[in-house]
Amino acid sequence: MTRFRLATINVHSFNNPSDYENNIEELISIFKPLDLDLIAVQEIQKNNHWSNFCKHLSLPFTHIGSGGGNYYGIGIASRYPIISPYDQQTSFASVGGNRFFIKCCLDGDHPFVKDRIFAVTHLDHLNENDRLKQIKEFSPVGHNVNILMGDMNALTRDDYSDDYYQKNLVQVREKSNWETPCFDLSWLLTTRWAFQDAFKQINPQLKDESVATSRYGTRIDYIYWRPRDNDEWKLKDCFIVDTKKATDHNAVVAEFEQKS
Repeated sequence: MTRFRLATINVHSFNNPSDYENNIEELISIFKPLDLDLIAVQEIQKNNHWSNFCKHLSLPFTHIGSGGGNYYGIGIASRYPIISPYDQQTSFASVGGNRFFIKCCLDGDHPFVKDRIFAVTHLDHLNENDRLKQIKEFSPVGHNVNILMGDMNALTRDDYSDDYYQKNLVQVREKSNWETPCFDLSWLLTTRWAFQDAFKQINPQLKDESVATSRYGTRIDYIYWRPRDNDEWKLKDCFIVDTKKATDHNAVVAEFEQKS
């Protein structure tokens, strides 16, 4: 009870991106040894794949948001009862599709979950302006979220050396006619809204390939947190887990520890 471990992962609708075969067994073999207390999942639908995944990870309490039938559906699975879930869908149209937000509290006797609000989202993959509109409408600060997880599709400039940035972000995006690299969303979350980037907090020196969570060699999956006043818990560790191409994202895991 002095440790709490959580993760976020985009599971690609539980299909391997290379052959579209079911990837549940591969993902379970990766996540089960981590002994998670909570996992936030993106690109899921309300079906047997989701329930089997949660069952094998011994996370019996689950919630899928209002986008459960959508390709961009999101959910949370927990070792502890999920209470007061709140679902939100974007109210405006985006080329990248509707996006969703879930926040909830957890019940039970674990001291970390007491009076703490958890949230998950999956933001637009095409346009930073749409991502900004989405996160502002979801308003994690207005909802007093303590831990925000998910596939943000957002970049952090400090993640990349100059050479890597030019070759793997600027040039790749120019060649593919994608949006130019933008950092407004990560700045908004960390500077204006005072969320802490858990991975960057623990690994300030890591860059380039070492921080990649997407197939394109960029970090777009995050766990953000805002410590409470006089918080009795601290961030002990945060690391990226290689999913061995079972899905098109790597996972991010954070571990919190009760202060002595």
